[in-house]
Amino acid sequence: MTPADIHGLSTDLAHQGVRGVHIGWVDNNGIVRSRIVPIGELEAAAHRGVGVTAAFAVFDSHDGITFAHEGLSTPSGDVRVVPVIDDPADVVRLAGQPHLAWTNARQLSADGDPWPYCQRAVLELQVDRAAAAGLELRAGFEVEVVVAKEGDDFVPAHRGPAYGPNALRDVDEFVARLLHDLAANGIEIGQLHAEYGESQVELALAAEDPLALADTQVLTRQTIHSAARAEGLRVSFAPLTTTAGAGNGWHLHTSMSRDGRNILPGEGPHGLSDEGRGYLGGLLRELPAIVAVTAPSTGSLLRRRPGYWAGAYGFWGVENREAALRLVPNSRLLGPERTNVELKACDASANPYLALAMVLGAGLAGIAEAADLPEPVQEDVGTWEEERRASAGIAALATTHEEARAHLVGSDLAREVLGEQLLGAFVACRDADAAWAAEHSVEEIVESHRWRY
Repeated sequence: MTPADIHGLSTDLAHQGVRGVHIGWVDNNGIVRSRIVPIGELEAAAHRGVGVTAAFAVFDSHDGITFAHEGLSTPSGDVRVVPVIDDPADVVRLAGQPHLAWTNARQLSADGDPWPYCQRAVLELQVDRAAAAGLELRAGFEVEVVVAKEGDDFVPAHRGPAYGPNALRDVDEFVARLLHDLAANGIEIGQLHAEYGESQVELALAAEDPLALADTQVLTRQTIHSAARAEGLRVSFAPLTTTAGAGNGWHLHTSMSRDGRNILPGEGPHGLSDEGRGYLGGLLRELPAIVAVTAPSTGSLLRRRPGYWAGAYGFWGVENREAALRLVPNSRLLGPERTNVELKACDASANPYLALAMVLGAGLAGIAEAADLPEPVQEDVGTWEEERRASAGIAALATTHEEARAHLVGSDLAREVLGEQLLGAFVACRDADAAWAAEHSVEEIVESHRWRY
């Protein structure tokens, strides 16, 4: 949009009662950060951005700053957070906070040049790579969230039963407000229900292109938090909200298209095309490094337990919900365009731009290299003896910081997709979180993350 267009948009929003605009981005812990500019400053902010410390790239999950990454080893340095406004719809008046609007941002150097720690730019690069190959990723998130009564302690807001309408009746006003606010904020969902976890609700975001989906995911968080507050409730997207609970996942569904056609389905085994096998094979091959980004926090590692549908083992299956990668095939009822792959080991502590970039990068490599795909597993491998898993080539995904770190720093894909500098900052954040966790109990770790997300 031209400066004149943005000026006109600002004027229209001001007439609607908007007083300020959140300029939001997501850090390496999946935590959303923002700066608010008065509505009259939006035009200037779109041109020159808002100054923030470069240290945001090395904030840990507890708002500590680590200087262990050589590239950001001092408190010096400034970057510009610049709103991405290509269309009037990119600035959303928040239904739950009507005096404020929201827009997502990219991070640039002080001179306006690309900044190697900008997570959005990492995804943009992978999207461009896919476009050069004639491909486009389509993706959607399943958003799980725990709803609690207002207060610092966790007091469930609904009593279940899981998947039951009576559970949602306990939070009826919240559900009604949420459906209204999502629609008003331009967020499309497929469905909403009471999930399996204690006082848990799930909603499914409609499939979009990767950048649009990441932007939508950030806006969805703000929308849900605001709707809960308006009804005297509090929500948590944290991977674990209690030590015994099922926890929250943000399952990521993806497919790949060429010329608007889903290329995953075909006449091969399990209803996959050759490219579909390569795509899934690429994800499976890079799965240990992928989940180090898509479920990276100490809470993520604690949640990764067999029997919880959290992707505890590195294998794939057809409609197997215990598999880390679940193929959702087409059917006569759904049609061929609905074939997709669900990544279970993904949650709200992931930066959505980095999560999508890793999945896209792995999928593109898998297609280009015709990555091998073993036979699917249709059982719960957590019930197998270790010897049987080993003979099948199935290993547990990381449950410790040391394992996850090794998978990440040893991955050529992660180095290529994230870049050396952002990878270094990301690992430094994980190291800082692990050092904090080493001095605290599991209960303290879970409690510390509960209201961060």
